[in-house]
Amino acid sequence: MPLKLLLVSLLLHVALSSAYPDIARRVAESKAKRQTVPSVPFPEYPGLPNHAAFNSFNASAQLVDVTGTHAWMAPGPNDIRGPCPGLNAAANHNYLPRNGIATYGTVETGLFEAYGLDQSATQVLQQTTTFFDGDPASQRWSIGYHSDATASLGPLQGLLGEETGICAYGHLKSEGDASITRGDFLAPEMNSNCASYPVFFQELLDLATEMNGGNINAPVLAAHQNNRKLYSIANNPNYFSPAFAGVAFTPAAHLFVFELLANHSAEYPRGLLTPSVLESFFSYSRASDGSLSYTYGYERIPDNWYRRSLEDLWTMPDILEAVAQQCLSYPQTCAVGGNTNGVNTFSGVDIGDISGGVFNSASLTNPTELGCFISQNIQAEAPSSLQNVFDGAALVSALALIPTQLLPALAPLGSCPGLPPGKTVSEYGKGYPGSTIQNSGPRANGP
Repeated sequence: MPLKLLLVSLLLHVALSSAYPDIARRVAESKAKRQTVPSVPFPEYPGLPNHAAFNSFNASAQLVDVTGTHAWMAPGPNDIRGPCPGLNAAANHNYLPRNGIATYGTVETGLFEAYGLDQSATQVLQQTTTFFDGDPASQRWSIGYHSDATASLGPLQGLLGEETGICAYGHLKSEGDASITRGDFLAPEMNSNCASYPVFFQELLDLATEMNGGNINAPVLAAHQNNRKLYSIANNPNYFSPAFAGVAFTPAAHLFVFELLANHSAEYPRGLLTPSVLESFFSYSRASDGSLSYTYGYERIPDNWYRRSLEDLWTMPDILEAVAQQCLSYPQTCAVGGNTNGVNTFSGVDIGDISGGVFNSASLTNPTELGCFISQNIQAEAPSSLQNVFDGAALVSALALIPTQLLPALAPLGSCPGLPPGKTVSEYGKGYPGSTIQNSGPRANGP
C-alpha cells in the first residue's frame, strides 16, 4: 500500500477507535430519533417507469472487464482518490485515468462502459464539475482533492484560489454534507469529506437488514439519505445544504449506489446489490470476526460483475425523476438551509427567494421544474466559482466558455426559457456559519 494511503487508513482507524469513544452511542441515539417512515412510499425502482418493467439480460454485453488493461491496481503515491466509490473504482480499473484526473473523453466513455451511465448524465456531470471544481479550458478535474495537474495555466493559476477537486475544498460545490458514508467537512469530528467512516457504512447495512432483509435497494438508500441529513443537523453545528450540492448532487449520489453498482443477472435483470458487492465498491473488507475494515482508495469492481443493460441506461431524466421522488418521500432531504446557532437549529431558505420567485418547495417534487431549478442554480454559481480561481485575461477566457461549453451541456436538465438569474450560495447563505465556500487552505491536498 502506498505510504500516504496507509497513513490515512491508520489515522482513520485510530480516530474512530480512540479519539471519539462515544461515536457509537451518538449514532445509536440518532437512529432512535430518525424519521424512517416516508411521507409517501419511495418506489423500489425509481426514475422513469420503464425501469420497473425491464426484464432483459445479456451476459456477454453486460459483463464488465476487470482483466488486462482494466485489471485492478492500487493507487500509487501520487494518484488521487476521493469521495465517490464509483469514480474511485473506475480509476482503479482504468475506466478513468489511474491518476485520478478525469477528462472529458474518459468521463463520457469510461462511466458508460463501466456502469451504463448515459451520456445525458455524464455531460452534465462533466461540465458542472469542470466549472465548479476543475479547469474549463483543459476539461480536467480531480476525482478527489486538489491537484496541480488539472490547471491549464500551471502555477500562475493558483494566485486567487485553487481548482479544488470534488472533495476537501470542493465542499458545497459538487460535494455536500450528509454524504452516504463520508463526513461533513466543517463538522467538529469525523470531518473528512474524502474518506469513508465505518460507522456510517454500518448504519447503511443495518438499515438494509431492517428494511430489506440485508440487501441494499433504492428505498433503503432514500431512507439512509434522510437519516444522514437528520444526523448532520443533530451533530454538525455547521451543517448547510445548498441548492445544487444539497438538493441535487447528494440525493442523486445516494441513488447511484443501487442504480449503478448493483449486479445484474437473468434472475435479477433490474439489479441486486448485496452487502459483499457494496463492500467491494466502498473499499471495505471483513475480518473473520465480522468486523469491518476500510482502506482509503482501494475501491474495486467485483469479479463476475454485470452492469445494467445498455437497453436500460440510467439517464439524466431518470436522475431528475428519482430526486423528485426523494423530495416527495422525504421533504427534509430537499430543504435548502442549515444550522444557524449550534446543532438542531436548522432554518430553511425560501426557494422562491433563490429562484427569483419562479419556484417553490413543491417544485422540487416535479422533475421538470426541478431540472430548471438546478439549471438556474448552476448558471448562477458558475461565474462566482471561476472568479475564485481566475482573474484578468484568464477570467475573461474562462467566463467566455460558459455559453459555449456549460450551457449546451445543461440541455438534459430541460428547456427552461426566460429564467431570471438565480442567487448564489454567497447571497442566500448569509447568516449560516457553514455556508462559506473556500478554494484553498491547509486541508487542500489530502483526505
